Amino acid sequence: MNKMKWAMSAAVVVTMSVVGCGGESMSIEQQQLGSVVQNLGPNNEFYGSDTLKEALVAANVQSGAGLTIEGKGSSVGEGCLRNGSGTSCIGRQQTLAPMSRDFKAGTCAGGTASSGACCPGESSNVIALDAVNAFVSTSTYNALAGNSISTANLKKAFCGDGSGSAATCVSNWSALGRPTAGTIAKYRRDDLSGTTDTFKSLLGCTTFCADVVVIKDEASTNPSPCTTSDSATTCIGKLTANNANAIGYAGDSAKRTGNAALKVDGIAPTAANVRKLIASNTSGVYPLSRKLFLNENVNYAKATQEQALYDWVYSTNTQDFENLLVQQGFISCSTVSPLDCGGDLGRGAGVCKGL
Repeated sequence: MNKMKWAMSAAVVVTMSVVGCGGESMSIEQQQLGSVVQNLGPNNEFYGSDTLKEALVAANVQSGAGLTIEGKGSSVGEGCLRNGSGTSCIGRQQTLAPMSRDFKAGTCAGGTASSGACCPGESSNVIALDAVNAFVSTSTYNALAGNSISTANLKKAFCGDGSGSAATCVSNWSALGRPTAGTIAKYRRDDLSGTTDTFKSLLGCTTFCADVVVIKDEASTNPSPCTTSDSATTCIGKLTANNANAIGYAGDSAKRTGNAALKVDGIAPTAANVRKLIASNTSGVYPLSRKLFLNENVNYAKATQEQALYDWVYSTNTQDFENLLVQQGFISCSTVSPLDCGGDLGRGAGVCKGL
């Protein structure tokens, strides 16, 4: 799988933003909603989920959108869609944001607080399903009874009793049922990651154990064999494939030769088990299943590059987009038709309905 970062430059959109990067600010009341276009940044930077990064890189190329897909985390993408995200963008810079979780309560454009999880105009657009996997080396996978780890033991390894208390954190594989002892090398996504949000929420974690190593997107601080061009997901895949004592959580696209995704509570992260997340009967659902999103705010006009991607996804190449997601290891919502995720091709199928 090609994990190179594709940076496709195009002309910068020059239309005034509501709160643009380095630009002047104008109140929403001074603009007609639906006609406001934002600057994406000097190289058409497009931030969002690192889990979805490689899929969006490919979609960007196939659609000819001309975006520079940056990843960095769902919280970064959400911030750029709303009121800024620190160093990545200042003010609302995007109308779309790939996210590996739904919207959360926060600050909307103009500095107002969101109403519940949603800001005005936000639409939770479900595009696929995914399993947050507990990746280990194939040797550890084969050594654990039933190729499985319990949610209780997964929690003990990463956050102990949930608070990260050293007294409750487990640090040796012997305590998790592996016949061969060994100090656990633990790896996680950073706190900007939607995968981290999902993992903590589903396991009941608030603080991680002190020995859990944070892996960041394209960071020189990541351990070998990771490189500075690796996404955090790719890096966790490499680390768990190359160290028999490693464990790390990541989306399915971290799968590679040498590692394997454990069953959790005896349930494998298969497509059928993950699809139970959105079924009428959720019995037997994989415990760490989640939805993936290409979220948007319908109140603002998309930049030319965003519109090209959006049209490719939802109008002209919907099946191609779903095929691309499946090729990356994600799970289609159904086998009936592409983006059959509820709502209108998944648009508005999450907590926010574009109101």
